[in-house]
Amino acid sequence: MKKALLSILAFILFAQVLDAQTVVSKNYEFSNGQWYNGKNFTPATWYVSKGVFTKKAPSKIDSVVDLQNRWVVPPMGDAYCMSVADNSMSANQLKMYMSEGIFYLQILGNTKEGRAALQNSLNIPTGADAVFANGALTGTFGYPFLQYEGPANGIRNPQKMTERYEYLKEQHKMLGDGYWFLDSKDAVDRNWAGIKAQNPGVIFIVLHDAEKAGGKESKGLTVDVAKAVIKKAHKSNLRVFAHVENADDVRLALKIGADGLANLPGAEWDGTGDTKMFELSDEDLKKLAKKKTVVIPLYGHAQALGPRKAVQEYHAKTFKRLIDAGVLVAIGSDDPMRTTRAELSYLFNLPDADYATLLKVLCENTPRAIFPNRKIGKIEDGFEASFLVLADNPTNNLLKIRAISFKVKNGVILK
Repeated sequence: MKKALLSILAFILFAQVLDAQTVVSKNYEFSNGQWYNGKNFTPATWYVSKGVFTKKAPSKIDSVVDLQNRWVVPPMGDAYCMSVADNSMSANQLKMYMSEGIFYLQILGNTKEGRAALQNSLNIPTGADAVFANGALTGTFGYPFLQYEGPANGIRNPQKMTERYEYLKEQHKMLGDGYWFLDSKDAVDRNWAGIKAQNPGVIFIVLHDAEKAGGKESKGLTVDVAKAVIKKAHKSNLRVFAHVENADDVRLALKIGADGLANLPGAEWDGTGDTKMFELSDEDLKKLAKKKTVVIPLYGHAQALGPRKAVQEYHAKTFKRLIDAGVLVAIGSDDPMRTTRAELSYLFNLPDADYATLLKVLCENTPRAIFPNRKIGKIEDGFEASFLVLADNPTNNLLKIRAISFKVKNGVILK
């Protein structure tokens, strides 16, 4: 066994692509593996040719890799990545994502400078693939105005930002960069060319109690403006993810055609009072499922509150309702310092967590939510040959998804 493992490791090192910009096209046979089929694992042999999966053996096979009965799953994604762009430690963060088997990132909020700094590190053969939203679209002085304007003016402490709020309101250093103020349909028309010029891959809007407080300070867009943004975005073939505050915002997002919810109301509930403003009806869930609206719960945010039983039970119940209704749930972190590790750990520890379901959310739903037009997230003929080889079965213990023997991205074995 030890000799066999050493031979595999030697093969991986030998096959490593030394130049990150170069792809070596080889034909592989991966035999004796337990392959993920969307529900569980099936023993099979798969071939890789020209960077994609095929069940038919190529006429020439360059190398045969014996997987020794290991478990094979598609790579994971982070549908709300916030720890890479505008981070002085971005290089380390990107290495962490790849080491954890997270190949696909959706960055919902970044500056032009933050994106430019990552251009040579993302969307390359040996790095993660990413799509950027660029600046968030909100109402004047709405969220996330302070989060961008504070640091741009040398103020990073949240309490200090609040204390110097009136000063920061006069500073618009990040306007048209980290955020856009859109208070009318005319403002949408005037600014749309500038928004498009930054080449977003997805649009990020803020709906915080939109029907009652839209357009007010610290909130977000009004209903009419949000509707106008989504209409323009869809005409430009851009998806729209909405940051929401309550159940009415979810219903509004559904009504005006948002493609995804960047968070789920109640993610930061502290366990006091009732959950009425967060509760989604069965009809809401049916609509989310029918429209294939992506939902990123962000339940890991509750960890800052400590292990509160009422919160965990509410999250577990809501998560199960989403899954049972067929809603397209994806995993995101919205963490300025970490990967999806905290979110994964929180979901793992929820009461009666179903690891097989969570595995599907991690490896199938999330990558395809980020790149819906790519053949990823499944091990099927013609799909991109990107996968993780695990030393243990993650349906028995979800955290075993971190026990990665080696990784393959688009037919290239990574170091």
